[in-house]
Amino acid sequence: MFSALLLSNVLLDLGDTALATLLRQSDFAYPLVSAFHICGISLLFGNILLLDLKLFGILRQQALTELLPLLQRMAALGLLIALLSGTLLFSVQPAHYLSNNAFLIKMLFLLLALLNILLVHRLPAWQAALISQPFGITLKICALISILLWLAVLLAGRWIAFV
Repeated sequence: MFSALLLSNVLLDLGDTALATLLRQSDFAYPLVSAFHICGISLLFGNILLLDLKLFGILRQQALTELLPLLQRMAALGLLIALLSGTLLFSVQPAHYLSNNAFLIKMLFLLLALLNILLVHRLPAWQAALISQPFGITLKICALISILLWLAVLLAGRWIAFV
């Protein structure tokens, strides 16, 4: 209970930062950060989708070991951009976002999607796939769950503006 209250206060305090004030007062800063957020999301989702389609067995042209380093780096870059820009966007109206059900649902789906990534990387099937062994049903299920979770993040993110 105390930690939730502390976290809430920290998040609300983001609205009092100089960057949040700049974003609220500038005609260009907020739209620019929003555009970076969309670019980060695109980079993240596009690369995760390619990896998931490979794991699901739809993309068969190249071995996972050939694709993985680039897809992971680009997805990580997209995640970093999306998280940093998203935090800035959040800082403009933290109280509004913390009371917006679509935002809270988006954060839940984001957490689940990130936990899915951690789970996949710990699976023996993932280690086998890295040395070009057949993926099996476990990774296919995880890939399908990943696609659905990331689509849910996108949908909930768009829904924020309408709630």
